[in-house]
Amino acid sequence: MTTVERIRAKKLPSRVVGRRQSNLVGAIEGTIVATAVVATLDETSASVLRSFWILLATGTFFWIAHVYADLLAARIKGHHRMKRDDVTHVMSREWPLLMSSFVLAIPLALGWVGVLSRDLALGLSTGVGVAALIGWGVVFSRREGHGPGGVVAAAIMNAAVGLLIISLKVIIR
Repeated sequence: MTTVERIRAKKLPSRVVGRRQSNLVGAIEGTIVATAVVATLDETSASVLRSFWILLATGTFFWIAHVYADLLAARIKGHHRMKRDDVTHVMSREWPLLMSSFVLAIPLALGWVGVLSRDLALGLSTGVGVAALIGWGVVFSRREGHGPGGVVAAAIMNAAVGLLIISLKVIIR
């Protein structure tokens, strides 16, 4: 039995059956983009306030771009007029992409009000992004029923994505 067949054969109980499913792809993609933005901002002379707004503006831009692309593609494919419900549905479904920027904005907000230094706020924000990626790996591996080894492997793989972002930041220097 292949790995794919084992995953398909294994029926796992879900705590969210019958409830609204979040857009996990959007949340992960948003986390990757937000982490890359913050890591890049760390190499600029931008203030914490400016970094805060650049992060949120970038997240908002990507959210709007996803909503627009989805609606346009659905309209072209479906050959029907767009309705208000279509727009609100897609905006809601893509919301996790924007929300992932908010988590990384918390350390920047603390830097803005003077609780953290600029360098610490940006470094902590990048660390939060990497930790979130590791967390997503753990959540998915647990949900798929993997044991401790699988959880650790998923955490390492997702940490590698975060470390790749940080490595690119070091190369930019």
